[in-house]
Amino acid sequence: MKFYFYPAAEEKFKADALNNFVRTLVFNELSGEIEVSFIRQVKTLWQQTCKNNIETDHRIKELNGEHFQVYSWVVRSKSDFQLPAFSLSESK
Repeated sequence: MKFYFYPAAEEKFKADALNNFVRTLVFNELSGEIEVSFIRQVKTLWQQTCKNNIETDHRIKELNGEHFQVYSWVVRSKSDFQLPAFSLSESK
């Protein structure tokens, strides 16, 4: 799996996520379809890395294979569906 975050800087992502929401979308490279999409509210500052925090979510752990691209970004509300411009060279 490849993980992409916006903002890409670890500490900036964590700070922005606090008291906001993190939207995650998983793209299946083989089928060309979105495998799963979810949003979660962040009420405490993440102590783990962003990658570890996302990959330990049960919805991600259920996926098997290296053909998934996982995109996570900070939004201010559940109804915010705007997709940011990810830097694909910064996979984690």
